[in-house]
Formats: sequence, structure tokens, C-alpha cells
Amino acid sequence: MDFEDVQISRRRRALLWIISIFLLFGAVALLLAVSSFLLAMRENARRERCEFNLAKLYEATVEYYNANATFPPAFTTDENGQKLHSWRVLLLPYLGEEKLFSQIKLDEPWDSDWNRQFWTKTPNVFRCASTPISNYEDDETRAKRCAYSCIIGSNTAFPESGDAVDPDLIVDGLANTIMYVERKNPSNWMDPNSDLSVDQALEENQKPVKERKDFGSWHGRGEYVVMCDGGRRFLSENIDYSVLNLFFGINDSEKIETPDLPEDEPNDAE
Repeated sequence: MDFEDVQISRRRRALLWIISIFLLFGAVALLLAVSSFLLAMRENARRERCEFNLAKLYEATVEYYNANATFPPAFTTDENGQKLHSWRVLLLPYLGEEKLFSQIKLDEPWDSDWNRQFWTKTPNVFRCASTPISNYEDDETRAKRCAYSCIIGSNTAFPESGDAVDPDLIVDGLANTIMYVERKNPSNWMDPNSDLSVDQALEENQKPVKERKDFGSWHGRGEYVVMCDGGRRFLSENIDYSVLNLFFGINDSEKIETPDLPEDEPNDAE
């Protein structure tokens, strides 16, 4: 092999190395792009599931209304005014959880020796798939999986008094009033003390979602809510403080015509 052949051989090897490096970088770039696409698709599916959960909670609330002529109270109380159970427990019969509901002792507090056994039996409708799930070490931690809350306040659909609200009292309009919201840090689904107050939500709303502890979500850039007419909205983390406050209230503006609460319709979605 003469000098010219050696030079050609070296050029070929160098060219092969360059091609190999380009192919390697291309493969890595493609893998990253595919991974990002799959992650985005997965999060989109989680968002859709979250919206579905809120829709199911609204449908159950409509059924509760049809049976009781009011929205559920934020919590039930005993004769001494002590909180017993959350609105979530009251919705169980309308969420296909009749068996679980029948096992809970409604005349005992949510944290009685008997009722504690149900803490970890969180119905899937109360979970958001985007919420990170850690390795749970005890029953109490495993119980904290509920990602949805009502907003408690004197002028909300869930008064701090524990009274049940008639939809006719929502003079701002059902479509303009928030019913349920996402919470970033999950809570015990049975805990009647875990729901967010207006002040908590408004204070949290002043922070970016990634820095929030309660009002917010793991979807990023905001959180899903369901309105009292069943409409679902994704509230931007930049929503104006005063606008959010108006969404929480039931009679902040002049009385307007309130649409009828729609009857529950079957939903075959899984």
C-alpha cells in the first residue's frame, strides 16, 4: 500500500467517524424528541382525566341536589357543632360508592377508631394522576391522596357555617361561581377540616404554581376548577386577584338571571 492509499484510508476512517458521530447525535436528539412527545402525551391524558374527575364530581353534586334540593354542605356536624364528615363522603352514593358509604358511621367523627379504616380507601375520582405519588410508609400518609377541594367562605357555595346552599341563592350565576378546585398538596379525602378557605386560595394565587403548597396543581401554569353549572376551566396562575375573588363569591354583583341547574345525564366515559 503506497502513501496515497494510506491517505485515502485515513480519510475514509475519518469520514466514517464523522458520520458515526452525526448519527449518534441524531439518534440522541430523536430519542429526546420522542421522550418529550410521550411525556407531553401522558400529561395531556392526565389533564383529561383530571377534567373527567371534576365532571364526575359535578354530576354527583347534581344528583345530590336532585335528592336534597341543595348543594351538599362543606361538612356535617354533631349536636355540639363538631365537624363529622366532609362533602366528599356525602357524595359517595352518587359516585357509585354505595358500599363504601354504607360502611362509614356517619354519626361518628371521620377520625373515630371505626372510620379511620377507610382513610386509605380513597375513591379514584378524588385523585389527580399528575400529583406525584411517593413511597408511602404508613396508613396516614397513604390516605393523603385527595386532590380536590371546595372553597369555604361566608359568601361561597360552601359556607364556613356548614350550611347547605340552594343554587337559587347564587345570584352571580352558576357559570360565574366556582364549585370545586384542585389542590396541589393532596389531603385525606375524609377530613372535613382539609378544604381551602377563600383567604388561603387568594394568598396562594399570588405565587407561581410551582411555589404553591395548597391551591394549585401539578399540571403547571394554573389549575382546573369546575363551576356551579358544570363548566370546567383552567385558571391561569396569572389570573387577577379580584377576578378570582369574584369567582369564589355567590352574590358579589347585581342579581342576574340564574340558569336552571341541569339534570344529571349518563356519562359512559371511563
